[in-house]
Amino acid sequence: MDHLLETAIRLAAKVHKGQVDRSGKPYVLHVMRVMERGQDFDEQVLGALHDVLERSDLTIADIEKKGFSPRVLKALDRITRRAEETYEQYIDRVVEDSLAIRVKLNDLADKMDLRHVEQLDESDLKRYNKQLTAYHRMKKLVEMAKARMSVPVESKSRN
Repeated sequence: MDHLLETAIRLAAKVHKGQVDRSGKPYVLHVMRVMERGQDFDEQVLGALHDVLERSDLTIADIEKKGFSPRVLKALDRITRRAEETYEQYIDRVVEDSLAIRVKLNDLADKMDLRHVEQLDESDLKRYNKQLTAYHRMKKLVEMAKARMSVPVESKSRN
């Protein structure tokens, strides 16, 4: 199983080679931080893969050939933004998958971490606010799901 995480890391390094973030730093550093925030194996694998489809010509079928689980592939499809959709439509798709939500939260948390930003302009602030709104929406959904899971099921009364 560990080999799949290594495969995801190698694939991310290959896809993001030469790509830089808004601050001019290697983009793969963002990807690795998202991966490191993962709380379990699937979150870490998806964290490493979360931008490979958007930033390459690879398809889900290409990724499937590498041996990743159907669970990770489904979440990867959900977390990959499509060119024709608005940001809101994209977030609506992400929230349909619990693994995609968790990794998107990790992604947004890293993108909104101002320690990685040297200077903010007006467009940065607009993007940051849009991301913050999505982050809070998804965080609320995760908290509601956890609350539902922790509520004890009442035993049926006997007549």
